[in-house]
This record gives sequence, structure tokens and C-alpha cells, in this order.
Amino acid sequence: MPSFGTPSIKVIPEPKEIVAKGKPVRLEQVNAILANRVDRFAADILQKTFKDVCHLEIPILESQKASGAGKAVVIGIPNRDPWVAEFCSRYAVEFPEELGDEGYVLLVDGGGILVAAKGAAGVFYGVQTLVQVLESGCRDGELPGLWVRDWPDMRYRGLLIDISRGPVPRIDYLKKVIHTMARYKLNMLTLYTEHTFAFKKHPVISPPGAALTAEEIKALGAYARQHCVELVGNFQSLGHFRNILKHREYRDLAETPFRWVVSPAKKGTYKLLEELFSEIVPAYESEWFIVGCDEPWHLGEGASKAWAEEIGVDGVYLEHLLKLREILGRYGKRMMFWGDMVLKYPRLISRIPKDVVVLNWAYSAQTDYQDRVKAFAKADIKQLVCPGVCCWNRIFPDYVNAISNIQNFVREGYRGGALGMLNTAWNDDGENLFGCNWYGILWGAECAWGPERANREAFREKFSPCFYGADLPEVTHAIELLGSCEHVIWPEYTLGIKTNALFWEDPFNADTPKEVKDFWEKIREVGRRAEEAETLLEKAVSRVKRERENLDFLIFAARRTALLARKFLEGRNILAEYRSLSKHPFEAKRAASKLEALGWRLAELRAQMEDLEDEYGRLWLKEYRPFWLEVNLAKYDALIKRLETRATRLLRIAKERVRGKPLPPPEILLKEGD
Repeated sequence: MPSFGTPSIKVIPEPKEIVAKGKPVRLEQVNAILANRVDRFAADILQKTFKDVCHLEIPILESQKASGAGKAVVIGIPNRDPWVAEFCSRYAVEFPEELGDEGYVLLVDGGGILVAAKGAAGVFYGVQTLVQVLESGCRDGELPGLWVRDWPDMRYRGLLIDISRGPVPRIDYLKKVIHTMARYKLNMLTLYTEHTFAFKKHPVISPPGAALTAEEIKALGAYARQHCVELVGNFQSLGHFRNILKHREYRDLAETPFRWVVSPAKKGTYKLLEELFSEIVPAYESEWFIVGCDEPWHLGEGASKAWAEEIGVDGVYLEHLLKLREILGRYGKRMMFWGDMVLKYPRLISRIPKDVVVLNWAYSAQTDYQDRVKAFAKADIKQLVCPGVCCWNRIFPDYVNAISNIQNFVREGYRGGALGMLNTAWNDDGENLFGCNWYGILWGAECAWGPERANREAFREKFSPCFYGADLPEVTHAIELLGSCEHVIWPEYTLGIKTNALFWEDPFNADTPKEVKDFWEKIREVGRRAEEAETLLEKAVSRVKRERENLDFLIFAARRTALLARKFLEGRNILAEYRSLSKHPFEAKRAASKLEALGWRLAELRAQMEDLEDEYGRLWLKEYRPFWLEVNLAKYDALIKRLETRATRLLRIAKERVRGKPLPPPEILLKEGD
């Protein structure tokens, strides 16, 4: 089937085969949705779309009531549903082997609309495509004739959300995430967990107000299953154990006094892990469970040192993995784990059991990931490639880095036989708002569905119509502007300070400007891009048809980025003007007037920070539980206090200058305290 569609049809991810063919369908003539009871959930989604987008009330009829339904939307499996088989026969619809369980056929022709597949997931995904076709392709109540045949190239198309470094999403928001993932055919979700699970046997581990309960996870898993999303369990089981080892009840199990790694050499370690696994593992239905085990810093340097000297650090690591695999086997689970240690000690690769899956992660943009992928492919070790949306430690994701990282890593993974992709959204500093990540998440969906076909330019043109329901190129341009700001300051991907930390620096006494070449030119450009992005987003607000609230997150990021630049530039200018006043004698009242103006400029900056803080708190509670919000608001309060102190100091010096008191040296502005 050739691939030429109609320009008005926009779908994410792009279907494999789409042809403008056949007679159009007048939607007011459609009088039923015919669906098996098994496909009722998908039918309900379609019915709602007809109502919301086309303003049509179309009933759902089950098979036994299908006779005489007339022109209809027919959805289902031909081997199971005779009305689907009849439609397929009429149009000679074929189902090639590559469709699998998740592929589908979508047909729009004068006689009706067909969504047919070999399995329930395919029916669901066909409906999701039809939903997007209705949203983008319906003109004057009519859909053009259309033939689509589509299937995914990668089995797993996943997303990881970090729930252990600050923000813990509310259950209703996680349901929204799942619903959105399903719309774009992502089929795996995992919640990165260190301590935010409500362990009944070890209640001290769970932070009050933060931990997800087993009951919540089971309910979330059922919701995900409806949406053809697999909720995969996740619990760090070696490194990243600080949030547990910090409690005095467990400190004796630490590998070193740093308390980052739980020691495989300690007698009580596996007793603890078995008790924790007994609660968290059964909460998840998936056959897979992620045990983490990445970045086990100082392993082999403390309690396990003698053991490591005997069999090597890699030997200790492997023994631990095998023990975890054994524990999971008691629950009928299969293990996934992060692959950094195996790549560090490549002799381990041949000793990894063939029934586990390696999570092969890399987050910097590269043109070639072949060595990483081949390391496991040659040993016939199953793997998921794990890029990232590059949101962590940043006001807004670094999409210059992320877009290349996702596309190139996923493509190399596909060529190397990877089972799929797990796109990651980390929260290293606990500040990020999740709503800014969707451009990168949908790009991941595009790349994982068709790794060899993903086209950046085509994606940027259809992102806004597909996500916001309106063709708003200015929104995509704003996302690109914001997504390039990090790259302006740090052109190379590094692990050092990022814009979140830069935002909190004292503008009068900051280290970063000294460390970044051409900092002042760069920060001006960042401010310009952020202000342009905010203007574009504000203009688009009234025309958004879907996800209107999401624009508030983008606008917030634009304002915060602009304020980051303004803070540094104002601080520099105020300090320079004060120095000028110190060097040149002015009449007292004139000098006081200048000083007072400087003070009010700082007070205005402080007021803008206060407004930003309020908006941050509002947006946080849209996505997350109140837990950890106070930690981040305290950062705002500290910066506001710094600005307030300097503003008050300048206003006081102005009054003193009127009384003839000489100006203190410029260093007075570098002093933080009163």
C-alpha cells in the first residue's frame, strides 16, 4: 500500500501506511457504533469524541443489536465479530502478519467507517487513530475517504516518571498521564521508587503524605490496563538507597558511612529486601519488575571489600542481581535492571541470565549509540533503550539535546533488536513541573512506533494540532525557543549546574557568571528567547481546543526563564550604577534619587518573584501532592529575602545620603545579611 495521505490528517505517531482513497463519509449519516462488549471502553472513547468534536450523539450497539444499523462505525476483530468480518470482506481488507496484536486497519469510505485488528490492543489503537483523524480531518461534517494500515515496530514504548526525588503525582494526575500516553500509543509506565511506597511492615520508610499505597497502585494498574498501558513495578534495590539507610533502623545495612548502597555483604540486607518486596512486588500485575541497581557508588569499598577483593566488584554486583532475580521468581516476576554497571564491567555480559532485560540508558545527544546497543545484542541479552526528555535540573527541558538523544538512541536500539524504548523524566532536584515534558514524551512515542520513519520537521508541524487540537505553529516555536535556552548557556551536555540551580543564585554574588564563557551575552539571549516565547504563548491561549491548562505550565516556564535572565542583568546593572555613584560626586538629593530608583527596581524584581512563587504553588498542586512543595517554596522565599534585603538597604542608604552621609563602598551590595 503506498503512503500518501491528506495534508489535513495529522496523527501522532505517524501511521505506517495511509492513503487518501474512497468516498467521503458524511458524519451526520453515521447512526451507530457497532462494537463487541469487550471493546466497549474503546467505543466509549470514540462516542465521546463524536460528541465533543463533531457535536453528534451516536449510540453504541452491541453485536446482537447490529442488524439494520445502516451506516455505522464498525470496530472489532473479524475472527470474532461477524459484522466486522462482513465489512472486511466487502472491501477486501487484508491483515498482514506484521500487524501483530497492536496493529490495525482503519477504513473510511462511503459505506461507513471500519476499525479492525487481530487483537484488542489493535482495536484500541485503531480507535485512537480515528479519534485524531476526527479531530484534524473533519471538514464541514465530512471525513475524506481514507485507508490506513498501521503497526508498531517496537514491542515496548514506555515512560518512566521519577516519584522519589521530590514531587509525587496525585493519582488523578497519573490517570491523566496514562490516558494521554494511550492516545499516542505508549504502552508501558513505570514509577521510579526509592522510598515512596507505603510499606506496612516498615512504615518509617515512607514519608507522610508522599507514599503510594498498594491499593492505589492496584487501582492505577487496572486503569492502565483499560488503556492498554502496562504498569511495571519499580524499586531501587542496591544503590540510591539513601532515603532508607538514613533511618537509624537500617543504618547498619549500609555498605559505607555514605549510606548510598545497601550492602550485599550484610546479613540483614536480604531479609529487609525480601520483606519490602513482599509488599511492593505483588502490588503490580505486570510480569516485569525493575530492581534498579544503577550507580552503586562505593560498592566493594566498605562491608563487601574483602568479598570484592576475592571475586571482584563486578562479581559482588552479579551475585546481588542473581539473588534479586531469585526473590522475584517467587512471585512469578521477571527482572529488569539498569545496565550501567554491566557496561562498566563488560565481562559480566556473558553471565547475565537470558530471561532478564537490561535498561540501557544514555541521556546525551549522540549520532551513534551502536556500541552501547551491540554490547548486549551480541550476547543475546534483551534490552530497552532508555533516552530522556532532559527535564531534570532545568527550568524547561533541553530539547536541543533530548530530540537527538531520543531519535538516535531509539533508532539504534531498533536496528539492534531492542524490545523497545523507556523514555525517562527524572526529578533530580525535585523542582520540575511535569507539564513541560509532553513535547519530548510524544516525540518518544513517534520514534518508538516507527524508529526509521520519525521525522523532526513533520513532527513539529503536527504536534500542536494533535496535542492542542489547533494548528498553532507559534506554540511549537515557543517550545523550541524555551527548549534551546539551556543549550545557549551550556552548548555541550554536562552534569554540572543547570538553570534550576542558576535561578536560585544571588545575583550580586553568583559564581556561575565567572565560570561560563560569555555569560552576559548568553543570559541576554536567554531572556530574549523567553520573552518571545511568552508573547507567542499568550497569543495562542484563546485558540487552544485541547490541553488548555498545559499552556499555563509553558507560560510559567517562559516567565521563570525570563526572570532568571532579568535577575542577573538587573543585579549587574544596579551594582555598576552604584559603583558609578561611588566614584563620581553628586549633589546629595540627586544621588539619593538615583539610589532610591535602584532600590525600587530591586523591589519590583522581588514582587515578580513573589508572583512567580504563587503561580508555581498553584501549578504544583495541579499535578502533585502537597509533599515537598514547602521545600521548593522555601527556595523562593530565600531568594525573595535576598532581593528584599538589598532593596531595603538601597532605600536606607538613599535616606542617609540626603542627610549628608557618604555612600558605603559597593561591597555593601554583596553582603547578604542585614
